[in-house]
Amino acid sequence: MQLVTLPLERIRQHPRQARGLRSLDSVANLSASINDVGLLHPVIVQRDGDGYRLVAGYRRLLAAARAGKTEIPALVLSGPADALQVQLAENLQREDLNPLERAMAVKAFMEEQQLSVRAAAQKLGIPRTTLTDWLDILAVEERFQRAVVDNFEGGDSPMTISHLAEARALAATMNSPGLATALLDAVLVYNLTKAETRAVARLVREHRDLSIRDAVRAVRPHPDEVGREEEAAAELPPDQRNLAQLVRAMDQSAAALRRLQHLSSRHLTAEQREQLIERFRQVHAMTGEALERLTRPVEEPKGRAKGKRRRRVV
Repeated sequence: MQLVTLPLERIRQHPRQARGLRSLDSVANLSASINDVGLLHPVIVQRDGDGYRLVAGYRRLLAAARAGKTEIPALVLSGPADALQVQLAENLQREDLNPLERAMAVKAFMEEQQLSVRAAAQKLGIPRTTLTDWLDILAVEERFQRAVVDNFEGGDSPMTISHLAEARALAATMNSPGLATALLDAVLVYNLTKAETRAVARLVREHRDLSIRDAVRAVRPHPDEVGREEEAAAELPPDQRNLAQLVRAMDQSAAALRRLQHLSSRHLTAEQREQLIERFRQVHAMTGEALERLTRPVEEPKGRAKGKRRRRVV
């Protein structure tokens, strides 16, 4: 690298710059600082024909121009590969680069330099696992990408790259790509935290016949959904309302039983064991009676006499 002072007019923006300018206020503040104390950090450029192309320091360049400067200190890089690496390394430290922009910038760098994830992580000074998590956003549907960006920008979405990593890990473990989509859908529908998402994924791994929905209900029933179900049930006739409540209770009980079936009876005292056996016998008897009633042939109700009964004439 070579430190020089360059006229602003000779510096052009790099076409592969990863970040755009998001805040004019930050430029105004930096411009005022330049007028007070000068520019503390040079911009980084590379030679481009008879001029120079900006690699890093776009905000500093704009602020210097706004402060009325005609020249700026600059570090001149030796080659295009160095330029892209420096530009990317600087941009990855910016707080306003959202997860999707960051992943796209890293992916472009890897493709241009023909680097593996491990090699790119070494060049950028980032742990390989972190870089892998960053790139996960490129492998999910666009709606999930938008959800992650919305969360980053302070929106209502609960989804982060940690949710993506958990979902993709579950899909890989279970050899079922569709599980990632199902889990991410649940994150949005049930507003799951990262801890709850991990708990759901753990239950599905431990009980392979357990659906994502049942696992979510075992971890934490969704208040809004329960409220909607109860509101809808309230509009039903009494017999249908009771049936809806019974089905919901059975779903929750089945999910709880799946979640706890791995517990060993050797941890129970003799009294606890007897109590548990008695409870299961009661449930078994009740379900047996219910099954017997449900499997009986349905009898048609006796027809009522048509017409009205005539009054006796006295």
